[in-house]
Amino acid sequence: MTISRKLAASAAALSLATGLVACSSDDAESTDGTSVVEETATEVDTATETADADATDAEGAEGADNTEDAEGAEGAEGDTTEIATADGESVMAPSGLAAAMDKYADDAWGEPVSVEETENGWIVSYDGEHYVTWNENTGGAPIWGEIANEWINGNHESVLGFPTEAETPLPNESGWIQEFEHGTIEWTRGENGAFAPIINEA
Repeated sequence: MTISRKLAASAAALSLATGLVACSSDDAESTDGTSVVEETATEVDTATETADADATDAEGAEGADNTEDAEGAEGAEGDTTEIATADGESVMAPSGLAAAMDKYADDAWGEPVSVEETENGWIVSYDGEHYVTWNENTGGAPIWGEIANEWINGNHESVLGFPTEAETPLPNESGWIQEFEHGTIEWTRGENGAFAPIINEA
């Protein structure tokens, strides 16, 4: 009975040792296999990260280009505006001109009759010999009446430039004067009592 138990114990020990060796061998193979899988996974992860980074850079560059294009288009559109005239036509003109119209045109003048671009700026005509003028230097000004007629019909734009402010009365109610970029126009009463223009170049 004792011998049988010893033999059984020895057999069990031998079996356990064999099993341990087998497990060690399997673990080694498993470890090697895991190492290969881990290396492969790392390579895949690296490739994925590189691809993702390239895609992000491409999207960023494309987004920047689209943003710049959109901002450029928006800036270009923001510089001009559509101005409607009394005859139902419309003219694309600088936004500064539209702002000057809002500031200086009286409601009693009605709708603009025409919007004209000249060599030195823009002129909006209204009924009753009223005008709103604008260029980048003046920022806009109204002009009307005899001074307007003298400036337009006398072709003084090339010499005097555009109006810088509205006309103002002269002392003693003798007439009116208006400032221009390069001089003034007076509409004043002469010694004979008749009004006449006086052009003063700066």
